[in-house]
Amino acid sequence: MRTSDGIRLNVVTAGAGANVVVLSHGVTGTKEDLYGLATAFVRDGWRAIAYDARGVGDSSGSPDLGARDLDLRAVVEYARRSGARTLVLAGGSLGAALSIAMAQPLHADAVVSLSAPRTSYDAIAAAEAIGSSIPALVVASAGNQPFADDARALATALGVTPVIVSGSRHGTGVFVDHPELKARIVRFADEAVRTIA
Repeated sequence: MRTSDGIRLNVVTAGAGANVVVLSHGVTGTKEDLYGLATAFVRDGWRAIAYDARGVGDSSGSPDLGARDLDLRAVVEYARRSGARTLVLAGGSLGAALSIAMAQPLHADAVVSLSAPRTSYDAIAAAEAIGSSIPALVVASAGNQPFADDARALATALGVTPVIVSGSRHGTGVFVDHPELKARIVRFADEAVRTIA
């Protein structure tokens, strides 16, 4: 898949159907970090799309955090062209901040944040603009600072109660201590889809 500026992204799609979740990894991660969550979505009847950002993993180009919005936009455009009726953006760490920041511009139906930093991509301003207009699930580990405090601030802006779990793991690492969160995230997405359908 190519972005609007010609970068070749390595993308993995699993499952089928009109309900689609697009999964964005963190600054030091790759799409493989999200396979566990993707599997939970696919088992529930969703189509899951995970990708390596530019310059990461198997994608071309050089790492460019400032252009990751182009990467996410390309993947979402592909999802919509290939039949997505509803779209959930989910991410870990930097990918979570990007998901929040791009939720309105990409007309997402819901957003899931795992340990998003509120300053990256000005996620806090995006959350304030979204308010309660887009269903959101905000997750962080209590001992993972400053991200637990960031989760509380983002959740307040989004009009939701954050899910603060025990431990200190970051991003998709929360699933190591709390594997049950994957099912909770899928249930949240299911409910969001039912609400907007």
